[in-house]
Amino acid sequence: MVENKTMALTAHEGLIAALAVSTAIGLIASASHDKSVKLWK
Repeated sequence: MVENKTMALTAHEGLIAALAVSTAIGLIASASHDKSVKLWK
C-alpha cells in the first residue's frame, strides 16, 4: 500500500469504501458498500 498500488479483494460484493491498517498487530480492515467489514492478516 505504501507504493500506491491497486489490488482486488474478491471477498466483498460491493465497492470498498474504506481501509484501515494496523502495523502494530499486522491487520487490515476493509469496509464495503455491501455493509460488511472484513479483517485481513
